[in-house]
Amino acid sequence: MILQNKLTLLSTFEVAARYLSFKLAADELCLTPSAISHRIQQLEKQLGFRLFLRMTRKLVLTEDGNRLLRTLTKSLRRIDDEIEDIRYNDLRGTLTLGIAPILGQLWLMPRLPDFQQRWPSLNVMLRVRAGTVNFDEEHIDLAIYYGATHYPDLYRELLFEEQLLPVCSPAYAAQLGLSENPDRLSEACFLHASESTDVQNLFSEWRIWCEASNISLPLEERYYGFNNYTLALQAALNGMGILMGRYILIKPMLESGQLVSPCGPMIPAGRNYELFYPEENAQRPRLKAFTDWMKEQILL
Repeated sequence: MILQNKLTLLSTFEVAARYLSFKLAADELCLTPSAISHRIQQLEKQLGFRLFLRMTRKLVLTEDGNRLLRTLTKSLRRIDDEIEDIRYNDLRGTLTLGIAPILGQLWLMPRLPDFQQRWPSLNVMLRVRAGTVNFDEEHIDLAIYYGATHYPDLYRELLFEEQLLPVCSPAYAAQLGLSENPDRLSEACFLHASESTDVQNLFSEWRIWCEASNISLPLEERYYGFNNYTLALQAALNGMGILMGRYILIKPMLESGQLVSPCGPMIPAGRNYELFYPEENAQRPRLKAFTDWMKEQILL
């Protein structure tokens, strides 16, 4: 506390000496002139010598005050240089990111070249996994996951909310005549995907959509099941059935016409993409550079 108090007083002195005005120093530090004067008096008492001569209309530094200001200015400049050097070095080396396979493949990979152009000295290591990562053992800087409930001790931040809608290839939609008769959705072969090995989770996204749309479908009569969303998506592109699409991931395929959404509304998935990292990493320049860049990409 003694050191912290002295640093506060020295910082106040530097501002007051720079302006030679308690009023202007008070404006910069959001204090009152009397508070500045009180701090200077405290510092003078601790140091044992006067720093200012109080004239009628102005302040003048004493010889000791001038000497202290020169030393303090050099020290602050050196501290700033050290901070910039630390920040510069943190923006070099490797950032390690944990990410789910499908998000890495469909959302992140097309965008990563832009990040490399902005931060050419910062390498990115991807730890791709559907399950949890161990931040300590694997030296993970941050992780992005969909609907994660793990990591209770980590800082978590919402990146974007997912939405669901039925999608299939244009040929499959034409084959069933879904555009003319959406009720024929009940005749479709359903494509179910889940990162979980639990069979009930396999049908969960279709069930969420059916409940929100007030529709009953024979989801378990004709289907392909996958514990990998990439394979399920490929099945939809190949005309094997109709998939409950995650809009964030399939948006480019809808825009290009590779996939169509022939029936039904788009509804909230109830699960989100979230960012996780240890709180002590929050101010690291490399992490901030990456998270700020990601947030820009989300808005594009």
